Amino acid sequence: MKSNNLVAPLAWAVVYFLFGFASHELNGAFIASGYIWLPAGITVGALLLTPTARWFPLLVLLVAAQVLLGWIEQRELWRMMLFSLDEIGVAAIVVWLVRRAPFPMEGLFFVRGLLIIGVSASVVSGIFGAAWFQLTQGLSFLQTLRIWALSDLVGILIMTPVLAGWSQFRATRSGGIARTEFLLGLASFVAMVASAYMAFDSHIDRLVFDVQFSTTYVPLFFIALVTLLWGGRGGALSVAVLSLMAFVYNSLGRGPFVELVQLHSSNALLELQVYLAVASLLSLLISALKTTREQLHEDVARWKNEVELSLSASRQLAYTLDPQQLVFTWSGDVEALLGSPATQLHTLDQVLRQVSPLDQARLRQRWLDGDDGDERADMPFRLQDGGAVVLDSSRSLLDAEDRLALVAGVWRFSDKAQDTAEGRGV
Repeated sequence: MKSNNLVAPLAWAVVYFLFGFASHELNGAFIASGYIWLPAGITVGALLLTPTARWFPLLVLLVAAQVLLGWIEQRELWRMMLFSLDEIGVAAIVVWLVRRAPFPMEGLFFVRGLLIIGVSASVVSGIFGAAWFQLTQGLSFLQTLRIWALSDLVGILIMTPVLAGWSQFRATRSGGIARTEFLLGLASFVAMVASAYMAFDSHIDRLVFDVQFSTTYVPLFFIALVTLLWGGRGGALSVAVLSLMAFVYNSLGRGPFVELVQLHSSNALLELQVYLAVASLLSLLISALKTTREQLHEDVARWKNEVELSLSASRQLAYTLDPQQLVFTWSGDVEALLGSPATQLHTLDQVLRQVSPLDQARLRQRWLDGDDGDERADMPFRLQDGGAVVLDSSRSLLDAEDRLALVAGVWRFSDKAQDTAEGRGV
């Protein structure tokens, strides 16, 4: 195996180890499953970003990173191997199955695929892990499953979009950011950090607004703004920064979630996990919808350019006429064929002035007579100069009350029409 093929898997293993160590530090002492497990997102991101043919060294090094992490934590080697096969093996199977699906992993499809991977991998690995701890240590199956599955799911929702958005695997298709959008996004990002500080490590909200827990909603608003302005990458980065701040403050015993659990028997980290899962899903959905809209606009613009080019090459003009407002909408090279820009051929009277006086009445009647759209013969007519012959092919559309609603058609210009247009200096 070439050494350069090991660089990326080794880098993933290092990142896995670092985030695993950080998760252990944020968790503190625990008996079975930790409340935070960010390497789950590293595993899913690495598998999505790596071709299937190169998975073997990646999986081996990820397992090695987990074993090394367990050795530092003074855990048994065989238990770490079982844990690795459960966490990493299940994630690999689920990602492999999702990658075989026919839909592309972008936009809303990316959100759907990520949710399928996250829920499936976290629940399946949690079932195996909870069953093991129940058999070996007599721990509650449902409680261990709840903690295991939620920590894996949140780790996937937090880390995978960041890795996907800032690598060659693109969850969104976004172009360059305009200067105004960049500055507004930067201001929103700074406001998100400031509001997160206010919510988790400040008493300003209590002193000024006489509230505490409600300020945790404010960072979600700014995450939504960052995602709208910066796209999926900015939104994922905002969620990651919010998660880091929230986890650190929570581990230090600060923040509303710590005080909230003092009122009832719950766990602050579990409360925080749900909060961050909602933040990540909010960012993902906004990014996906924004991407879908931008892609739709790109497709429409590309289709319009193709139609315009085809009409221009075949010396044709397509039009629609609103019979109520008597205004035209043109497609094609209007100025080259008629000698006037489309902006000067907007109303019916302006268009008819381009037609020979002998044909104006016939053409007006053809457009406004209210036919029901059945097949009718094409109508030849001449332009104002009398030299160019144009063939009009048009149909009418009636509404539910048999009133004329729309007229659409095509003007086909003969070679003689083109020569006349060129003679006018077009």
